[in-house]
Amino acid sequence: MTTTDLHENMTSICADVLNRATVGPDDDLVELGMDSVGAVEIVTRVEAAYGVDVVDVIFDTPTVNRLCAVVEESAVRDESHA
Repeated sequence: MTTTDLHENMTSICADVLNRATVGPDDDLVELGMDSVGAVEIVTRVEAAYGVDVVDVIFDTPTVNRLCAVVEESAVRDESHA
């Protein structure tokens, strides 16, 4: 998975859940209308797609870039334990 693919997929997940045509990489998802139900949906979809739990950051720094960083950090940790 490339960084570009990850960002495109994460943007698609967030835009779909928030019912928006697009979401910018640094747009605050809460400001775009994410509520607790939307947050659960995003967390569920990210975990299904990447096997990574982002629940700890979904309200802390709710942006596409931050969610991608968590997935990428998890991948690096997994590689270092292989």
